[in-house]
Amino acid sequence: MTDASLRLATTLGLLALFAILEWMRPARPSHLSVSRLARHGVLSVLGSLVSRLMLAGGLASVASFVQLIDFGLVNWLQLTGAWVWVACFLILDFAVWGQHVLSHKIPFLWRLHRLHHCDVVMDVTTALRFHPFEIVASLIFKGSIVALLGAPPALVFAFELVLGAGALFTHANIALPNRLDRLLRWALVTPAMHLIHHNPNPVATNSNYGFSFSIWDRLFGTYRADGPELPSGAAIGLERWRSPQDQTLKAMVLNPFA
Repeated sequence: MTDASLRLATTLGLLALFAILEWMRPARPSHLSVSRLARHGVLSVLGSLVSRLMLAGGLASVASFVQLIDFGLVNWLQLTGAWVWVACFLILDFAVWGQHVLSHKIPFLWRLHRLHHCDVVMDVTTALRFHPFEIVASLIFKGSIVALLGAPPALVFAFELVLGAGALFTHANIALPNRLDRLLRWALVTPAMHLIHHNPNPVATNSNYGFSFSIWDRLFGTYRADGPELPSGAAIGLERWRSPQDQTLKAMVLNPFA
């Protein structure tokens, strides 16, 4: 199985698993539908096509290239051992956290990222709802970090799988037992924790930026244990883009230019 096939199989498998768990134990009323899955799926496919045109082998191909030319800190310092893998993984996750923060702070990047926050509900398909142009910007940023770090290709590929799996899990409409949720939050981002980030209140939106680990939000003071209460039945997302017309595929593609 090729790397691309493994990534696709992992994504589809987890998408199906979390969709089933959403049906079995939903945290909120379910809005999952074929049309919703189709719209977000097309966005994801467009993003994947663009990223494959830029980097056919994903971030791991960047790692392989820098290994070939002996570039990056790991190669320059000739670092080896399991601790290098752990350090590289944590640095990459911190870089993704930092990128997410910048996507909320820099107006141009926010224009690309806000499509993700325009979803008026949140379920596992929200993890697919990223604008293709944001995928390009993210690929350039993460590729630069991978190159400067000189991380091992196998580690970078594993990181991509974990990052994708984490995004699907944290957006899933799954009600974890309260005790388990509190326990996991000490290290990992849970669906309830990430839901706060999608709260329409800006105070909440500018918190809980983590994708996989919660430690960065705790270290830098952006962690929130709970968010402002929403009125019963109120939608999450952004106030400006709530109508059904804003949720069409055409409107989502054009959102950054609105």
